[in-house]
Amino acid sequence: MQIRLSELLKKMLITYVVVYVIQVFSQHFLGNFFNQWFALTPSSTVHGMIWQLFSYSFLHADVMHLVFNMMVLVFVGGEIEAIWGRLRFLQFYSFCILFVGLVYFLFQMVFSVSNSPLMGASGGLYGLLMAYAILFPERELLFMMMFPLKSKQFVMIISAIEFLQLASNPNSGGGLGAIAHLSGLGAGWLFLWLQAKGIKMDFNRSSSGAAPTKKRSSHLKLVPDRKKDEEGNGKGPKTWH
Repeated sequence: MQIRLSELLKKMLITYVVVYVIQVFSQHFLGNFFNQWFALTPSSTVHGMIWQLFSYSFLHADVMHLVFNMMVLVFVGGEIEAIWGRLRFLQFYSFCILFVGLVYFLFQMVFSVSNSPLMGASGGLYGLLMAYAILFPERELLFMMMFPLKSKQFVMIISAIEFLQLASNPNSGGGLGAIAHLSGLGAGWLFLWLQAKGIKMDFNRSSSGAAPTKKRSSHLKLVPDRKKDEEGNGKGPKTWH
């Protein structure tokens, strides 16, 4: 695995760290005010704080939560951005965060499990892990920071763990976290599937003011990138088309 720390990733890392520092100081001087406004709390969101569907991703429960999430962002995000470019990367990441926020909110409203707030970038990062496993299925990731696994195996294992966590105790904090993680994986797959079908997640209008068209293909397949990879063997990563 090659670490690619682009300008975008540097800005994202700085933003997450700065927000966490503000979060910690606000808790010290203002109590739980910051979390009440920006963590995804269903009872608050339903009463108009809809920005929580996105803002929750900038908050973290503790330092280790932040550190592990930022490690995933650095190890996985750089290579994906290098292939997609900044715009598509941000569209994908934002889509995953919003999708996770909506799933968590709807789950809480329908089943009334609890009013536990959701915070952390894990949902968007699990989406990146799914994309990484699709783009680079043979690349290695360290499971539990010790055991090297192919990325496709890594994602299958963490999916199974999260599913078992949810099934064993859906009312616990771990079960609610599993909902966010599984929906993040699902969001990553859904985004790529929609793009493979020709449904562009580009909401920018053309210069003529017309809405972007949606082209649908009849099938989904993996197509190898014709550009040479770093070894020069002409077998670049496969992408969905």
